[in-house]
Amino acid sequence: MTTPRIPLTVTLVLGTCPPERRTVARQIAGRSAALVTIERQGEAESAHPDIDDAIDAVARHPLAPRHLVLDCGSTVRPVDAVSAVLGHRDTAVLDAVVTVVDAAHLLHDLQDDEWVTHDEDGDTAYTARSMITVEQLEYADTIAVAGRRGVTHERLAVLLALLSHLNPTALTRMVEPVAARPRATPGTPATASNREPLARYRDSPFELDRFSTSPGWIAMLNGEHRPWVDHDRVTTLRFDSPRPMHPERLLACFDGPIEAGRFGRLIRTAGFLVLATRASRVGVLQHVGKMIDLEPTSFETNDPGAPLGQELVVTGIDLDEVAITAALHACTLTDEELLAGPAAWAHYPDAFTPWSTTREH
Repeated sequence: MTTPRIPLTVTLVLGTCPPERRTVARQIAGRSAALVTIERQGEAESAHPDIDDAIDAVARHPLAPRHLVLDCGSTVRPVDAVSAVLGHRDTAVLDAVVTVVDAAHLLHDLQDDEWVTHDEDGDTAYTARSMITVEQLEYADTIAVAGRRGVTHERLAVLLALLSHLNPTALTRMVEPVAARPRATPGTPATASNREPLARYRDSPFELDRFSTSPGWIAMLNGEHRPWVDHDRVTTLRFDSPRPMHPERLLACFDGPIEAGRFGRLIRTAGFLVLATRASRVGVLQHVGKMIDLEPTSFETNDPGAPLGQELVVTGIDLDEVAITAALHACTLTDEELLAGPAAWAHYPDAFTPWSTTREH
């Protein structure tokens, strides 16, 4: 009689800074886990096939460890990686999604407007590196903060609060320098007490519901935004308005005063938005760094349960809440424009990417 194989436990390690990410991945793996690096061969390729191959190879090997740590490359998106692991329900269990950040470079990474290409339903799509960074933070269940040497206590306090605002459910851990960590005894398996540097990611295993609602902006819209770490310089605010947005004024606001820092250092804007030029459908606005994008949802504006007008969440440092709220209100339609009706709205300049009916969130 064949003894059933113990399911493979998989830990995903993400991060846009390769040296720190690789170090943490090696330390989590220790001496008792298999460690595989996932590097996309081409920027347009998904990491999904490589993750599938790694899980299949380790799960089938009779002598392989039952814990697999996947060191995912800098441009691997968390939703892609998680969906790949969850596709192996019979052989693998996702344990944790760990994102590694370099404290000294975090704000720069959140402003990096270099574009990465990837395949999306057979077409080439473009994503800013800043968006990949913020997604890796928002969808982590553990955030490992490295590179804090040379970072002042005040700056570190602000960064920790920012991370907690971007992902209130994540467990944030400071990563100690490798040389300061005690080494495990050779031949001794890594346990909850000696696995380095994150002895235990959190008190409960990975949960898909928590993963899908972990971004701070979603928590804010759900009335559940309760950061573990706070700071008086870090703010998350909600903007609501039933009036459609004027697309030209909205882009001018982000490209002008917001990008110039007139309202403080705006890090992240996301939420539901209705453009006057596309007034029949609700969109999802994504903004980080200099990248702003609007994609359609499956909601028509008159659907039961559809978001009503604008439901946006803004997170930043040293924000002027009154000024930024007034600026966003100025992007909505005036009384005169509202009375003109959809036929007039359709002729407003709209520089956002045209929507395809196949691209819905």
